[in-house]
Amino acid sequence: MNILRNPIALIAVAILLNACSGGPKTIPEEEGEMSGQRGTGIFSTGAGQGATNPVDPAAEKDLHSVVALETLPTTKYVYVRVKEGEKEYWLATLLQEVTIGRNYFYRGGLLKTDFESKEYKRTFDELYLISQLVPSDHGSTMGGESVAPSASPMPSATTPLPAVDVPGSTKISDLLADPKKFSGKTIQVSGVCTKANPNIMGRNWIHVKDKSKGDPEVVITTDAPVAEGQQVTLIGTVVLNKDFGSGYKYDILIEGGRMVK
Repeated sequence: MNILRNPIALIAVAILLNACSGGPKTIPEEEGEMSGQRGTGIFSTGAGQGATNPVDPAAEKDLHSVVALETLPTTKYVYVRVKEGEKEYWLATLLQEVTIGRNYFYRGGLLKTDFESKEYKRTFDELYLISQLVPSDHGSTMGGESVAPSASPMPSATTPLPAVDVPGSTKISDLLADPKKFSGKTIQVSGVCTKANPNIMGRNWIHVKDKSKGDPEVVITTDAPVAEGQQVTLIGTVVLNKDFGSGYKYDILIEGGRMVK
């Protein structure tokens, strides 16, 4: 499994900082970005690259989906035993609430071997340092309160199609040219799916482009199965400056896409 190899520059810095130590590695309590000292950037509070450069989770190559099996919290960090596919392994991240049995995703990170935890007097054969674990249903929460498990973040396929606020199909070039004009409005978009990534944060993420000049694309979230190359017409609501946390931000996003055809 190609895991935790990006960004290369981050790994290079981490190797340089740890090159002089030949024994078991310990998470340094006094170092890192939290204290304003030098650090690898693994344990970041969001002031790093992820917070400044918008990232599309549908395009993230090293996005990992895991299930939490066990937690070992400390004063600043938490060790988490997770399962990804058939593999089980340990992660370490900044202290946060982690629910056993819940699905999470993460990206980036750094592999450590013979990693010593002084708090628990144990050495992990392998441990992945990551910046944050994000609940897979993060996009369906508001104000820090989770939606009830029975509630769906996406509309049911049997729900009647919503009325559009803009007649006909909106050109993607028009949407991108004046996004504030469409903010909060329900519109219809027609085009071809150029990329499809299913089941991320409880929904499918598709990139759609029409015949607008320059072939611009827009990202749409939907519960409908869509294949790359498929011609689609969807109705959804335009949302601006959408932030899912952990650096996943969109300037323009169409949410709750319903398939018309």
